[in-house]
Amino acid sequence: MFLGSSDIGDVSSRIPTIHPFVAILGDEASDHTPAFARAAASERGREVMLAAAEALACTAADVLGDASFTARAWARQREKAAVGL
Repeated sequence: MFLGSSDIGDVSSRIPTIHPFVAILGDEASDHTPAFARAAASERGREVMLAAAEALACTAADVLGDASFTARAWARQREKAAVGL
């Protein structure tokens, strides 16, 4: 069960966007709970967040360092907008 919401849909309608998810709990648990808070403060939570931060930093480096990558992302964004996505 998932609780909570995000504005990523609004953002992604305007600019190329990714919305990564990271798992610090099993499928049986949910965000915005005391169990999630404990897991986020755990060693596993720290390890997962550091790995996610590294992945996001590498993604940013790819986007910022490769003009063709950025151009393709914006082209795809325009294609989606043209069909109402």
